[in-house]
Amino acid sequence: MKTTFSLIFTILVSSFALIAQSDPCSRTSNFGAAEICFPKIENYQECYLDSIIKPLADATEIQMNEVLGYYITEQAFQKRDSIGLIALNDYFKIYGTKQIKDLTADKNVLVETKKGLEGTFLKKNWDLVEKEVDKIGMEIDIGVPVVINSYSLNDESFSIVMLVKYQIENMEPYTMAMTVNGLLINERMVWMAYYLNYEGVSTIEQLEKNSNKIVTDLLKANG
Repeated sequence: MKTTFSLIFTILVSSFALIAQSDPCSRTSNFGAAEICFPKIENYQECYLDSIIKPLADATEIQMNEVLGYYITEQAFQKRDSIGLIALNDYFKIYGTKQIKDLTADKNVLVETKKGLEGTFLKKNWDLVEKEVDKIGMEIDIGVPVVINSYSLNDESFSIVMLVKYQIENMEPYTMAMTVNGLLINERMVWMAYYLNYEGVSTIEQLEKNSNKIVTDLLKANG
């Protein structure tokens, strides 16, 4: 009898372990009626709800958007009580535009949005970003982004690669490389922006490689 109970217990424990391993989400959230899974991504920690990270994430997002998920490196997460906004590097966020959270999106919407971003939309709306950053209480001068590449990794996403120059009080100016990615997730259009400090041409190759993996992981987890 003891052997039977031991066998049953072992099977139950193994079953729970398999269920835990099969769950790809670190957590989930909703954007309109769509549930968004934030997958576990190697070397990164999803931490939007963290009491230290959330104020930083919200403070630099324009009012028309809402942050859904926020990932920083595991090393940065361990030091989050001593890092500031400008110390972050190699991080990304998932966010949505509030006005379209209840609108169903398809591949045609994705194509038209990509065309709009490749035009003058980014330049016209960058002033909004600066106004939001001003609320942090720091002197930060943000240059107009320079689009250097755009592509579609698959028919459920597109990527815009940009360089943006920052000038912060009492610091040397620096340039951030970033991708802005449009994604179709559960019939909603959401965004993923990935950031990496620019240190030369090789940064762009690494930026696109990392961004493509993140996009792939997000779409797979929400497929």
